[in-house]
Amino acid sequence: MARLAGGLYGISAVPAAFSVFVLARLVVRNDPAATAANLLGSEGLFRLGFAADLVGILFFVAAVLFLYELFKPVSRSLALLFLCFSLIGSAIQALDSLGDLAALLLLKGGPGLSALAAGQAQALALLCLKLHSLAYDLALVFFGAWAVVMGCLILRATFLPRTFGALMAIDGLGYLTFSLATFLSPPLVSHLYPYLPFLTALLGEPPLMLWLLFRAVDAEKWRAQAAAAATS
Repeated sequence: MARLAGGLYGISAVPAAFSVFVLARLVVRNDPAATAANLLGSEGLFRLGFAADLVGILFFVAAVLFLYELFKPVSRSLALLFLCFSLIGSAIQALDSLGDLAALLLLKGGPGLSALAAGQAQALALLCLKLHSLAYDLALVFFGAWAVVMGCLILRATFLPRTFGALMAIDGLGYLTFSLATFLSPPLVSHLYPYLPFLTALLGEPPLMLWLLFRAVDAEKWRAQAAAAATS
């Protein structure tokens, strides 16, 4: 379970990173016309980008299910909370693809959109892409809570180094700080926190998932904790 969780989580990062790369390459901040030209000129790449985002979410959800089974002996209620937070965050993140599709629909035109001038369609398309970012920021609230709960589970577990618990808690607090500050004070985020969630994520998630993939867990201690949970 540990190696499957670590492997699937690692695989999920590849299409997710590709999706971020595509958006960064094609979307020009505060320039609707340039963004429209990029999207229409590289429509296939743009579609591949948000499809990759969805594929990454599928792998992540699979990883989370294995993590739930792994941590269930530690605390069934905390593990269930961890599972709910991650699934809610994944569902919200998946919805950001609707903004991408809406942007394409506006730029390509068609029945019902002929009343919009080119400049209006481009401005609305860029707004849809901004909604993609806002949906992701909203998802980070739940991913932050997911990481904090996972940190608590690791701290209570006997079969993993507790250092990972502290790192995952810091990871989650970084996500929560960034996402909540995005909604409470956008100017502050744009100046002080643009890279905070990525920096804190590097502290917790990659080391933990690499440990799970290559070292797994102490199987004897996991069995002992599972047996104790079953008799309590």
